[in-house]
Amino acid sequence: MSTNYDQIMVFGEVLFDVFPDGSRVMGGAPFNVACHLRGFGLDPLFISRIGRDDPGREVVRQMHSRSLSVSGLEMDDHKMTGQVRVTIDNNEPAYEILPDTAYDHIQLHGGDLKESKGHTLLYHGTLAARNRVSAAALYRLARQDNTSVFCDVNLRDPWWEKELIRDILGWCTYLKVNEDEFRQVASLEGVDLSAGLERAAQELRRKRNLKCLIVTLGSKGAMLFPEDMEHIFAASPGVSAFQDSVGAGDAFSSVFMLGIIRSWSWRRILDQAVYFAARICENKGAVPEDRDFYKQAGLAREQDSG
Repeated sequence: MSTNYDQIMVFGEVLFDVFPDGSRVMGGAPFNVACHLRGFGLDPLFISRIGRDDPGREVVRQMHSRSLSVSGLEMDDHKMTGQVRVTIDNNEPAYEILPDTAYDHIQLHGGDLKESKGHTLLYHGTLAARNRVSAAALYRLARQDNTSVFCDVNLRDPWWEKELIRDILGWCTYLKVNEDEFRQVASLEGVDLSAGLERAAQELRRKRNLKCLIVTLGSKGAMLFPEDMEHIFAASPGVSAFQDSVGAGDAFSSVFMLGIIRSWSWRRILDQAVYFAARICENKGAVPEDRDFYKQAGLAREQDSG
């Protein structure tokens, strides 16, 4: 397995979780993924849109501090930076994703967003495509020639539509879903789920000609269904000092992309991805502040392919 990419693009939301006490934590799956890829020593282009407000200025500061390029970051004079309101009821968090924020209006008007002449690896989720403006930008990027697409599906009601999922399946190269999302996507495609997850996953992969279907299983681990071999499974390694599981899926996605870029074997990609996801569970929050975290995980340096 070998693909040389001239450009890595990460498309989608950057937002803040705002808690009842007024504190806020920056995140958004695409932003988390871009930070991890930079931590591994890669140079992704993060494509998003922020408001001209204090949270937006904080995004710029954070990107500069992590040496992430801001050339794909658009500024909006009218819409605020993305926000999720977090409420706590009986010690259980509930999340309200605010509509019509800056990342819903990504327009790709930047001079550095010219169509790549080389091979591009594009990461995206589904939340940033809930609005027709950002959806149009995503469709333009995903349908470029010489573009391979990694999609991390996130079916948050009411922010997705069946037509979007079918379009994504049409352009997707690598598709990542959890168990519940797999069942929903497979049902949309008319896949028979009665034969069990493994056979249904193989059917979906073949039906949509995916290079690899990834099914994450939470604390149990994950499975890969590549085009050129039988499925493989890796159990999640133990977590010695659990903090939280925020961003574990984004960590997995980042290492999967890293492995594709470095031409690792499928087995190595899966083992490293579940390992790093578990390490993130030992970190408070989705993205470590300590840049040495990546070196300690053994992923921030070039390694032999295998």
